[in-house]
Amino acid sequence: MEKEKKPQEQEGSETKTAESSDGFSLKKILIIGVPIFILQVVVIYFLMATFIVPVATNQPESEQQYIAEEDNDHEEEKKIYVARDIIVNPAGTNGTRFLLTTIGFEVRSPELLNELERKEIQVRDALNTVLTGKALDELVNASKRDVLREEIAVEVNRILRNGELDKVYFSKFIIQ
Repeated sequence: MEKEKKPQEQEGSETKTAESSDGFSLKKILIIGVPIFILQVVVIYFLMATFIVPVATNQPESEQQYIAEEDNDHEEEKKIYVARDIIVNPAGTNGTRFLLTTIGFEVRSPELLNELERKEIQVRDALNTVLTGKALDELVNASKRDVLREEIAVEVNRILRNGELDKVYFSKFIIQ
């Protein structure tokens, strides 16, 4: 009987040494791999919280930003209402080209600034209407920007009841 047990014991010990010599048993993967994975998740969270999220929170939350500036000619304070990132397809491009622009409106009164804020959708619609009605050559030509400013001012002033725009500014004007 002793002879019979010895070969079985030898087979069992051979499988144990085969498992340990593999190097990648499930037990080793769980003991080493899981903590390394958890450590990577913690490091990624730390990097995101430190570098990525603060950059995103520094950007304006809404589409508009209001900037107060002093006019040297007049004592009263002027304000600028900004409509950010207006994207339109110019006339005649069949959607193959687009214009990305940010437009600022200079106003004198806080009431007019509040009205622009309340009528954001109507203002953006008026901007879309004027800009999509322009052909690509009209938008590319920098000498025609003053005419475009006047047309935008006329359309937006039709919406306003508490006054009129003083000036129209383009802070971004990208044609792709």
